[in-house]
Amino acid sequence: MKDKVVIVTGATKGMGFATAKHLLELGSKVVLVYRSDEKTAEAVASQLSSYSSNMLLLKADITNSLDRSRILDDTVATFGRIDVLVNNAGVAAKSGFLKTTEEEYDAILDVNLKAPIFLAQLVANQMIDQGDGGSIINFSSTSGHRPTGGISYDAAKAGVIRASEAMAVAVGKYGIRVNTISPGGHKTEMNRYHWENNTELLQNVIEATPLKRFADAAEIAGTVVFLASDQSSYITGTDIIADGGYICVNPGR
Repeated sequence: MKDKVVIVTGATKGMGFATAKHLLELGSKVVLVYRSDEKTAEAVASQLSSYSSNMLLLKADITNSLDRSRILDDTVATFGRIDVLVNNAGVAAKSGFLKTTEEEYDAILDVNLKAPIFLAQLVANQMIDQGDGGSIINFSSTSGHRPTGGISYDAAKAGVIRASEAMAVAVGKYGIRVNTISPGGHKTEMNRYHWENNTELLQNVIEATPLKRFADAAEIAGTVVFLASDQSSYITGTDIIADGGYICVNPGR
């Protein structure tokens, strides 16, 4: 991964942060995309600078088409190319089917499905122009495989898997690989809402997981690096389920 140019969305928290840290340690040039909290983002960039100065901090809303174009343009202007896109940014649903509003549904799908598709489209065209392939990694979830009750989130994450397969078919002839990662139980800021006041649910999920624990964000980051690197050069159109075995015991089908 040394000198590879990697865009990571949602890069200042959770799995995005862990991924950016791992990539910088390996010598990659990392574009850290964040949406809002500028003070936190600058503190994170300062922390990561101890690993490498090869980074670009970008404030951008991936649901905005102009911001998506700016991510592409600023990355190429700074580093000259793009080798990897990690579509990590996402938001969790707070309502089940019977209480989900149309506004919440649209907002969840905009961030978790529509924006990653069109950012991937921009990056794929850049990679085609460069002429030497690349890797696009889209974050799904075990929610894309089995229902959790958050209908908008479940629908978006299932859509990410199918959309990524379609992308893989479309760009494979250019040497561009597209894969997804579906994490299972993990504690990050995004899903804090589900766990902080529901210890019973937390314990039930852990007990139902063969490895009897949640993932550390760094473990998911290792999967990202594998898919980003040449070690996975013949893998495309695939979804890697990183869930400690939860789905094999609880398939939800």
